[in-house]
Amino acid sequence: MDNFLSFLRGKTVLVTGATGFIGTHLVKHLCANPDLHLVLVSRKPQPYNEDGVTWVNSSLEELTPEHWKTRGLKKIDLVFHLGAFTPKSSDVINSIEPIYQNNLIGTRNLLNSLSPLLPERIVFASTLDVYAPLADGLVLTESSPVQPESLYGASKLFCEKLVQTYAQQQGCGYTILRYGHIFGPGEVAYRKLIPQTIQRLLLGEVPVLYGDGSAERDFLYVEDAVTATVRAAASPLLNLGPVNIVRGASSPIRNIVELLIKYTNFSGSIQYLADQSSGHSLRFDNHKMRETIGEWKLITLEDGLKREVDYFRELSQ
Repeated sequence: MDNFLSFLRGKTVLVTGATGFIGTHLVKHLCANPDLHLVLVSRKPQPYNEDGVTWVNSSLEELTPEHWKTRGLKKIDLVFHLGAFTPKSSDVINSIEPIYQNNLIGTRNLLNSLSPLLPERIVFASTLDVYAPLADGLVLTESSPVQPESLYGASKLFCEKLVQTYAQQQGCGYTILRYGHIFGPGEVAYRKLIPQTIQRLLLGEVPVLYGDGSAERDFLYVEDAVTATVRAAASPLLNLGPVNIVRGASSPIRNIVELLIKYTNFSGSIQYLADQSSGHSLRFDNHKMRETIGEWKLITLEDGLKREVDYFRELSQ
């Protein structure tokens, strides 16, 4: 990571969504470079300022050039645009108002506010939700058809094009990253398999799986997602993406839950709902990610799960 952080020396770097799940980990990594000026945007008020860090307390849709001008910023070299309304559960993936305001209006106003500052590159955090559903057994790649089923996915696909168009008109670079199933410390609010299962197990509750738990999922640890993000920002390619940010190896849900049982020292076993469908498997290809931003040793699924279990243990103390 250090070699890729070195290209940021002396630069002013803006991160939106700085207090979000991936954003928090990204900021932690960026802070490893003391010669970097970080500008962090969050709608959550921050009670402190650090050397080399400027906090901007604002929602995306409220951003204007004045936010940067009043803080003495004359140039922002690189933008990591992670801020968005990201559904924490499937029942809010079509929530019109927050998706429209945060994702569409927010991205438009962010870009408008940046025009006087002429950023060199914008890295946009998109999602695999932009793709059309694949038949069971097929592997998703960047060539797979895009046809989002949800309003959230549709908003991200629109914003991909918005960022690309803005970058082309302004003469700056852009990077589009489509994040897969990212896991790790900090996803407490998400109603997803790994965090929910860990919380149940630590409470002594039996984990429940549909069918036989054979459906497969591809999980990438959050620190590897951050590594990919920084490497992509350092790419010599002016325009990069879309690139799927995924592990490229899927595991049965049953195996994942069995590992969590082991790491939480839960004494029981999985309850299978045999009358329910196991669901379909999800398999992703990461060849483009490895070809465009290089390879590194990924944190193993086992190690990542251990780290997240330890994180939840600390929260419960």
